[in-house]
Amino acid sequence: MDVVRRTALSNFYREEFLRHIEHLQASGILDESNRDVADSCRAFCARLDELCCLEHFPELAATVLQSFDALSRLSDRDPRLPH
Repeated sequence: MDVVRRTALSNFYREEFLRHIEHLQASGILDESNRDVADSCRAFCARLDELCCLEHFPELAATVLQSFDALSRLSDRDPRLPH
């Protein structure tokens, strides 16, 4: 995958993951009692440029994003961004 495409893909998923994490924190699902989960999610987001090089990254990222959405239900609130 070329650098431009990898960067665009990485940025897209990073923005989406962070949007879901912020929503989960705002709704109280992620809080101090499970801070390590939020920290792990942010660490994953920080490594997206590296992870985008993996052959099955698009499938992995889509699966993880669907899991986030199952918790946050953001796609129900924003029909422009179905997951």
